[in-house]
Amino acid sequence: MVHRNPCNAGRQYLFLDVCVRTPMLTRLKPLLATALLASLLAACGAGPEEAAAPAAGTTPRDGGRLVLGENGDEPACLDPHQLSTTNTTVVGRPVFDSLLWQDADGALKPWLATAWKISDDGLTYTFTLRDGVKFHDGSVWNAEALKANLEHMRDPATKSPLAAAYIAPYEDSEVVDERTLKVRLSSPYSAFLNVLAQSYLAMISPKQIKEDPGGTCEHPVGSGPFVFEKWTKGQSITYRKNPDYAWGSDGHTGPAHLDGLEIRFLAEDATRYNALLAGEVDVIDNTPPASVEDVKANPDLSFTSIDRPGHPFSVWLNTGREPFGDPRVRQALTLAVDRQAIVNSVSFGQWKLATGFVTPSTPDHAKGLDGRITHDPAKAARLLDEAGWTAKDKDGVRTKDGKRLTAIALDTGVNPQNTQILVQTQAAAAKAGIEIKIENVTAQVSSDRTAKGDFDLSVGIWTTNTADVLWIQYSSKNITTGKRRGQNTTRLSDPQLDKLLEQARAATDDTERAGLYDQAQSRLIDLTPAIPLYNRPSLVSAQKKVHGLAWDHAYGAVTFLDTWVSSP
Repeated sequence: MVHRNPCNAGRQYLFLDVCVRTPMLTRLKPLLATALLASLLAACGAGPEEAAAPAAGTTPRDGGRLVLGENGDEPACLDPHQLSTTNTTVVGRPVFDSLLWQDADGALKPWLATAWKISDDGLTYTFTLRDGVKFHDGSVWNAEALKANLEHMRDPATKSPLAAAYIAPYEDSEVVDERTLKVRLSSPYSAFLNVLAQSYLAMISPKQIKEDPGGTCEHPVGSGPFVFEKWTKGQSITYRKNPDYAWGSDGHTGPAHLDGLEIRFLAEDATRYNALLAGEVDVIDNTPPASVEDVKANPDLSFTSIDRPGHPFSVWLNTGREPFGDPRVRQALTLAVDRQAIVNSVSFGQWKLATGFVTPSTPDHAKGLDGRITHDPAKAARLLDEAGWTAKDKDGVRTKDGKRLTAIALDTGVNPQNTQILVQTQAAAAKAGIEIKIENVTAQVSSDRTAKGDFDLSVGIWTTNTADVLWIQYSSKNITTGKRRGQNTTRLSDPQLDKLLEQARAATDDTERAGLYDQAQSRLIDLTPAIPLYNRPSLVSAQKKVHGLAWDHAYGAVTFLDTWVSSP
């Protein structure tokens, strides 16, 4: 999510590593704040690259439709509580608002909640809710609506892959009055407010939850600046302006400038980039890394990026079965892989090598782990020998008791870089005598097999604005069972790590929590349930006529509330 501000003490967080104090930014006008923040970040050598702002005195223009070219990671369902794809925020944020929002400094600000109080024991949160908000179906935002959403998130029938895990400590809530809800937790949860700013926990119409819960996937109803219009699966999603919108984040008081928005799913990098060059789309997300420098050099285009918080892009290893049930085999594969070479090859210099299991733009990122994950083929060979894989067959694959050291990798083919990473991991493993067989499957098959533990390797990233991502990904409580679908796809079960993560999420003292997360991140390097590769940024390119692109800082995704186009 966010990163602790090195300039401030207390519970304030900074989304990016800024080496100067920046509290004045929240009091500046948006464009001035953006420009100042960009200059400060440039001076520090870190942070987002902002798209070119319109010339001074230019008035935003209302009207027009904007077309965004997105990659092929199309969600199977548009219910935010059921979403878990990399495009979740981009697809859902036009329709849905959240209880809080996170600004560029990482501070949590009012949105659908105007205020909140936390009890001394950290178990009770009392939210005061915004008045005058209506959902697209006319239903009213109030305490009952918030309660309905919290219950919907944790309802097993929702089959929430993420929201339910994020609010696992939620016990119950009490409607105090129309505008006040008292929420009780079963245990202190340091990340509770942070996750409530995420699009995964955005607010759905209470009427739809009650009367048409099955419809939340196909035609979602929210309170956002755009109204869901049509979903042509495999092609696009279209939205139209909500003319009554008057409760935007960051002090935005009116409706969106755009009349409509279209998100087109263009799986191939070349297709997406060429569509931008040809003017067929106005903006592209997931700009091909190889094209970034060309975009920057093109006078007709602008470029902006931001580092995503959470867990770095990684190769996940299934610790629940052989061969990666043996930590020595996991460590050997990690040592055999030249991570820097893979990242350089795939990203063309646009991505930074991960140093651990939490990205630097996330609060409680451990700073003392650089150099702990190394490339050492000789040590990898020794570990495999120790694990009993001493013989080799005619193909050079190590064997033990007549069995080949073989692992199955799942690849959906949705993201070309993911495929390249698997292929290069396969090549590095082969040199160590580990055979990796890549199976091409659909996204649904991959999801189902991963949940069942029917795989050995997969690749992916987990973006979130809290180090509690480690509990989501590695707590034994989050291994999928017949009763609950969890996100611990590596199926790691380690009592020492479990204890550290439980203590960290319950800690109410900042220093204590940070220390516990430091220990947890160090422990994960020892356990090696995944191979962290890189800290993945959002790379967004646009036509110069597009202005006002902004970020959802709780995820690092582009948003369009303030976006406008200077010409049709």
